Amino acid sequence: MVVRDAPIVSHVEHTPEASRPRRVEVVEARDLTPRMRRVRLAGDLQDLPVAGPTDHARVFFPPAPGEEPPEPELNARGLVVPPAGLPRPYREYTLRRHDPAAGVVEIDLVRHGGGLAGTWAEDPRGALWLHGPRSSLAVETRDWYLLGGDETALPALARWIDQLPTVPVHVVAEVADAAEEAYLGDVPPHVTVQWCHRDGAAPGTTTLLDDAVAAFTPPAGEGFAWMGAEAGALRPVRRRLRALLPTAAVDLDGYWRRGVEGTGLG
Repeated sequence: MVVRDAPIVSHVEHTPEASRPRRVEVVEARDLTPRMRRVRLAGDLQDLPVAGPTDHARVFFPPAPGEEPPEPELNARGLVVPPAGLPRPYREYTLRRHDPAAGVVEIDLVRHGGGLAGTWAEDPRGALWLHGPRSSLAVETRDWYLLGGDETALPALARWIDQLPTVPVHVVAEVADAAEEAYLGDVPPHVTVQWCHRDGAAPGTTTLLDDAVAAFTPPAGEGFAWMGAEAGALRPVRRRLRALLPTAAVDLDGYWRRGVEGTGLG
């Protein structure tokens, strides 16, 4: 990630009480695209602090679907994580939509079939624990925005689109194929979406995002760029964006690392 707490980008920290662990139950699951599944969770969520476009929480999964998930253990410093070398029972997910009155929140999971979260996503039921969000991102209003990412960033991209002002917004989305374009649905007139298809290439192995940024012509005025994707795929994008914008106007999130289980966001 390039920028943290820069003049353009800031983070609003939430209190430990607001970001406390909460036990939730699956009440609905449905497929948005062939590779994206939305899970609706219910629980003590009325005061869940969901505000920024990239707000995310740790999601604690059970050892197997339907079993009881491990309850997060906290101490004075925060979450107690397993010793080095032991797997973590959680992954981090963007909170796509929160309904305080109903006490529900939705998370969208990429269906990749493997690992802790991927296995659970194929049979989403029973209980989970949520821990967070611990902070919310805030960005000063700019004249235009360049956003991008792969499937793991689609929930955050959708939240960005929901929250940004009516100024030019260009979104670059790297996905497997055209079937995944249904995720964002119709967007407002001031938003343009450039879909980049991998067409059989493995996630995290292409230069699609970098190629799209190279071809991007910025509008007039002051801009801001945010992207979330595989960490290695963002390295050339970071260099290119730093040549296009001031460092403080660029925020990149390495959501995951190719070949490393349990890293980053989903």
